[in-house]
Amino acid sequence: MKKRNFVGAGLCMAMAAAMFAGTEVKADEGIKLVFAQDLDTNETSNRVMNEILAEYTELTGTEIQFEPSSDYRTWLMTQFAAGQGPDVYTGIIYDMSQDYQSGYLVNFKDIYEEESAYDPGQAWKDTLPDYICERMYISADDVPGYPTATAVVRIFYNKSMLDAVGAEVPTTWVEFMEVCQLLKDAGNIPFAFPNATTADLSWLWFNNSICSQMNPGIVEVLDVSGNGYVELAEICKGMDEGNIDFTDESMMASFELMKDFSQYWTSDYNGLDQNTAVEMFARGEVAMVQAMSTKLESIEAIVGDSFEYGVMPVPVITEETYEGVLGKSVILGGQPDIIFGMNKALEEDPEKYAAALDFVQYMSSPEIQARLAEELCRIPLATTVDLPEKLAGFTITEEPLRMAWFTGINEKLRNYFQRAGQEYLSDAITVEEFAETMNDSYEEVLEEIKTENGWSAENNYGL
Repeated sequence: MKKRNFVGAGLCMAMAAAMFAGTEVKADEGIKLVFAQDLDTNETSNRVMNEILAEYTELTGTEIQFEPSSDYRTWLMTQFAAGQGPDVYTGIIYDMSQDYQSGYLVNFKDIYEEESAYDPGQAWKDTLPDYICERMYISADDVPGYPTATAVVRIFYNKSMLDAVGAEVPTTWVEFMEVCQLLKDAGNIPFAFPNATTADLSWLWFNNSICSQMNPGIVEVLDVSGNGYVELAEICKGMDEGNIDFTDESMMASFELMKDFSQYWTSDYNGLDQNTAVEMFARGEVAMVQAMSTKLESIEAIVGDSFEYGVMPVPVITEETYEGVLGKSVILGGQPDIIFGMNKALEEDPEKYAAALDFVQYMSSPEIQARLAEELCRIPLATTVDLPEKLAGFTITEEPLRMAWFTGINEKLRNYFQRAGQEYLSDAITVEEFAETMNDSYEEVLEEIKTENGWSAENNYGL
């Protein structure tokens, strides 16, 4: 990696002073930072990350102790409870927002107004797309960290298989169903839809997009803060006030639409896992599969030159399908998934605080984001980074997910939704029973969340 010839202003001054004194030293010599990120057991991700951290230490002298915990959130909360949270760590917007409100994180509001040492020329916040920047402000005065990347969900399609049945790549839901029928009539399996556990995600992903497209008015009703997104506290408030109801006509219509779609899946979808579904697509056994951009490398490795493929977003639901729809596809993924936050305890140690901020700005630099895009297929968020050609299909063109119906609550709710969905798809329960189950599940889970956070109507849910 090409070394940067600039670091934070304070570190540059320290280096210059030392050099004039006749001793050349690296910035931050002797400082050690604990950095945590959830990379699970992915060997490539861990290798690349360790290479980047070693290069940063060589550049600055700051030692980085990397903690790639597999049981990440449990480990993280245990560390903070013991007063030993990492100096820098990453998380998704929902977790980082909660951690900030728990007092664990530095407020980045003022930092956003300054330039990054590794991407100078404009305020740091101005290197973010507008909708991402807006998403990062919990309130006008509170920002929990800096986002560097996301993973975008797409439908991978076998273009060769579509061409063989005379089908064009669909853009609307009606066209999508027509293409699925053409493929099925020709003896193909249109879609590998993994739905064995919550980890298989397609049931959660699709329903997030479909419900958002078919019930767009809910955001204006629930968004008390006016930031354009529905936060967890606003969901609690909306449920208590009767503004969230899964027996609503539009919600049940969205579930029925998914049930109709299921006729085009592999017959074992309730036992199919994500990795197997992706492999089936890569071997040419099914025409389509839904997966994150991070799966691109493994798909490329299996497909080789055996067939041509492409990616597309969830199709747009139009008035032809349901009246009053949004008229735009809603992004799956595309949220600030890798947000760098700094431990608030660093504010008591200015030197270590400066080193941590330099590290965060280095990790968010165009150079590092471009590398992670190329090597790990992470979609960079900085507007100063160009996507590699292989990721061009993952450019975000859709409407943001403004209310994460089934992925933005907690794991217990995801489990309820996934299990009830299995029963509904297999005809064990009706759509009405499924909707009632979701109402009951939301109420149970949100009651627990309100208790944990001390939220109630009396304190306006902490809003």
